[in-house]
Amino acid sequence: MTASDAERKLRELSFLHEVAQLASSARDWDEMLRVVIGRTTDAMGAEVSSLYLLERSDGLLRLVATNGLNRGGIGRATLRVGEGIVGWVANARIPLAARDVRTDPRWKWVPEVDEKRFTSMLSVPVVARDEVIGVMNVQTVQPRDFGREEIDFLQTIANQVAGIIEKGRLQRESDRKLREVSALFEVSNVLTSTLDLDEVLSLIVDRLVRVYPGASGAILLREEGEAVRERARSGEIGKTAGAAAQRALDERRPIVAFDHIAVPLIANDRLLGAVVLQVPDYKEFLEEEVRFVGALANQAALAIDKASLYALERKTTESLRELERARSDFVAVVTHDLRTPLSVIRGHLEMLAEKNGKSKLPISEATSQVLRLDQLVDRILAGVRTDRPELSLRRTRFDLRATVMAALKEVAPMARRHKLSGPRAGQPVFVRGDRRRTAEVVAGLVHNATKYAPQGTRIAVKIERAGDRAIVRVQDQGRGVPPNERSRIFEPYARGAGNDEVPGSGIGLFASRRVVEAQGGDIWVEDAPDGGAVFAFSLPLGRETASAASR
Repeated sequence: MTASDAERKLRELSFLHEVAQLASSARDWDEMLRVVIGRTTDAMGAEVSSLYLLERSDGLLRLVATNGLNRGGIGRATLRVGEGIVGWVANARIPLAARDVRTDPRWKWVPEVDEKRFTSMLSVPVVARDEVIGVMNVQTVQPRDFGREEIDFLQTIANQVAGIIEKGRLQRESDRKLREVSALFEVSNVLTSTLDLDEVLSLIVDRLVRVYPGASGAILLREEGEAVRERARSGEIGKTAGAAAQRALDERRPIVAFDHIAVPLIANDRLLGAVVLQVPDYKEFLEEEVRFVGALANQAALAIDKASLYALERKTTESLRELERARSDFVAVVTHDLRTPLSVIRGHLEMLAEKNGKSKLPISEATSQVLRLDQLVDRILAGVRTDRPELSLRRTRFDLRATVMAALKEVAPMARRHKLSGPRAGQPVFVRGDRRRTAEVVAGLVHNATKYAPQGTRIAVKIERAGDRAIVRVQDQGRGVPPNERSRIFEPYARGAGNDEVPGSGIGLFASRRVVEAQGGDIWVEDAPDGGAVFAFSLPLGRETASAASR
């Protein structure tokens, strides 16, 4: 061995040692490849060094690193396996040295990458785990015959590069799998802890794109009909990926392309939507990656199905509650409606007892039976707690003044221990509503006044017009309603403070409010000018009355 050979051998060994050190310490293997390619050019005494890697999905060799060729071709220049000298080496799995590529029939010119000034070329396969994963080349300007030692040296470098690539791929695969497991774990935890569908879908998309740095993702759901709406998204989804999501919906199968995946969301054979992932500059999705996206799609489908079941259960429960409320409302309103006629009957009986004396008729027993019925109504009302009675109304145009006068005549015996006065005589006041229900409201308010106003005091009922409405006011001289209680006095079972000694269930004013509001009116309480309370309600005027009032 000559001194020059020894010196060359020493340089080669030093270079290989440096490559081995870089391979064991480098974390960014892309940058590592660029460094090795640059050093290889010097070590081989060439003007060009380049590396093509094989994409298995479509059998393309893609330029990934070069020193000496047009760098604009990195990532863009491709050759098929068997095409050109590079493709021939990948297919034959053996090195090839060409003194003049222009005379070699296997040579193929790659536009915007190759330059005509380069003459000789040496290519060797890059092999990892007994599979060709790429081709490494060196080129020279001057014609050159590459010897056996140079071929072996470049092959040794290529083997080192294969190790670097394999290490990088294993590291990336390990990191990806760790991110996949973490994503599935987090999504699974959220599925068991919340029923908020938007929260779950947002988390699924967020964890999906975290697995692939720089990626974008979205979940689209089908709505009523054939409409599809985006419910969660991270980043921007390109038109091609969006079209893939629509294809996944139409064909009910995963759509896998070079830089995006779209998977349909299916639960119990129902097509719910689609999830789409887009990874810029991605070359190939492995089967494992497709399965991972499919697993997240299944989680999303479970979340949607779970949320749908919860919404259905909630709707069913609410419907049952509505039925129960309606049943309770019916009992509450009917039993309350019994109260006023019972009070009137009781008043008549007591009047008869006062006129006939104690022995002529057994009126006291009849009165006690009415009292017993009154107490029974109280017990029924006490067992029914509700706040929304449904009312059936018979709307007609009727004279409010005549209706109020008739109602007061009916309840007069009940109010005989008070000074009950009705509205002054006058022109009819026509309103639109339910005549019977309105009379019950008047009777109920008078009955309420008799309970809270001292005996001998005045209860006055008045009617007035106000714009397109008629207003009825029932004024008493009782203790009144404190301002802090007025906001709740019309709620069910609400009674004023300090009224425990007054019999009642707290349903009367609530029932009156429901009747008035069902007719399009309002009810309220205000202070009486001379002390006491005024309970007032309004009803819409009938068309002719409203027209007359406007004149």
